[in-house]
Amino acid sequence: MKYIPTLTLATLLAATIITGCGEGTESKMESSADSLTTKVETGVDNMMNNNPDEDFLSDAVDATALELKALTLGKDKGGTEVKTHATHMIADHKQLGSDVAAYIQKKNIVLQDVDTNENHSDLANTAAGKDFDKAFADKMVSDHEKVIDLFEDAQDDVKDPELKEMISKALPKLKSHLEMSKQMQTKLKGNN
Repeated sequence: MKYIPTLTLATLLAATIITGCGEGTESKMESSADSLTTKVETGVDNMMNNNPDEDFLSDAVDATALELKALTLGKDKGGTEVKTHATHMIADHKQLGSDVAAYIQKKNIVLQDVDTNENHSDLANTAAGKDFDKAFADKMVSDHEKVIDLFEDAQDDVKDPELKEMISKALPKLKSHLEMSKQMQTKLKGNN
């Protein structure tokens, strides 16, 4: 509730601006005041909900769920190399997901529902074969680069030492996955 005075101050400021204006500029000032109020309300909401640990956990849960969907596609549709790669990574990502879930439960954290409906249509709609394998390898490289960035950024942002330790333990495995994915990508590009 300590943020309410900030919101009230912004609203009062906007009202003062509107009442002090001449007739010709009233609608412009109302629009500016509405915009200012919206920005302040958004900032207040962000301040009230800003928890870097929970933000990271939410992103990590989303990323893990989406990665598992892509890996399952690889296991189901990929060639021998992709199937082997996907099977290995599925086990590791399930373990990471279990570790994150155990931490969330231990700390009694409630996260928003995970949106696993991200469209993997490019990968899902690619027929099995060389084109699929190459698209899968590209996706694995891209996804792992993004996840590594997420984890590295979180190392500086999260507050809980236990969560920092979990991140530190996960990063070498994620970096290993990236290297494996790059090797697979290079090999598959060479098999034209």
